[in-house]
Amino acid sequence: MKFEFPTLKTMIQIIPISLILAVVAYFVFPLFAFEQVSAQRLFTYGILAGALLGMLLISTRIYPASSTKIESIFVGNLAFKASPNALRKLFEDYGDVHAVRLMTDRATRRPRGFGFVEMKRKEAKNAIKALDGTEFYGRELKVNVANERKSDD
Repeated sequence: MKFEFPTLKTMIQIIPISLILAVVAYFVFPLFAFEQVSAQRLFTYGILAGALLGMLLISTRIYPASSTKIESIFVGNLAFKASPNALRKLFEDYGDVHAVRLMTDRATRRPRGFGFVEMKRKEAKNAIKALDGTEFYGRELKVNVANERKSDD
C-alpha cells in the first residue's frame, strides 16, 4: 500500500462535497442538538466533515477483480548493460510496476539478456502493445505475456 498526498484535482473535487455537507449540517444539526450551537460553528463542522468525507470518497477506488490480477511480462533481447531500474522506468509510463527481475547465469552471474516485469493485467496489455519492437539500449525488445514456468519433472 502506498500513500499519495491529495493532488490539486482531488482537492477541487472535495470542495463541492464539503459545501453540501456544511449546508446540511447548518440546517439538520440543530434538529438533533440538545444545546444551542452557533450557526458559524455548525457551518464549520459541516466543512470539516465534508473535507474528511470527501477525502475518503475521492481516495477510495474500487477495481474489478480482473483488473487487479498481476500479469508477468517477458522482456527479451535486452542489452547486457540494461539495469532493473532502467527497465522499471521504461514500463512505469504504462502503469505501476510491481516487480522487475533480470535473469543472470548461475555460474558466471552475467546477464542472460532477458527478464520479467510484473504489472496489473490491463496495464500490462497496454505496455506489451506499446513496447514490443521498440528500441531500448540499442536493441529491439521482444515483449509479450510470460509463459507459465515449466516444472523440472
